[in-house]
Amino acid sequence: MKLTIEGPDNHNFLQSIINGDYVSLKDWPGAKLFVGSAYDKYLEMKKATSKGDD
Repeated sequence: MKLTIEGPDNHNFLQSIINGDYVSLKDWPGAKLFVGSAYDKYLEMKKATSKGDD
């Protein structure tokens, strides 16, 4: 399973995940978690909407 995290650089957030600690995205503003190919689909949607803004 592929997990992708997007957001601001935050050592404490990554260390919590690595340590297996409970992590709530509510506690880390700006962080997004994608599972599997969801990140690729997110980028495609983001690209498509940015083209529409031209």
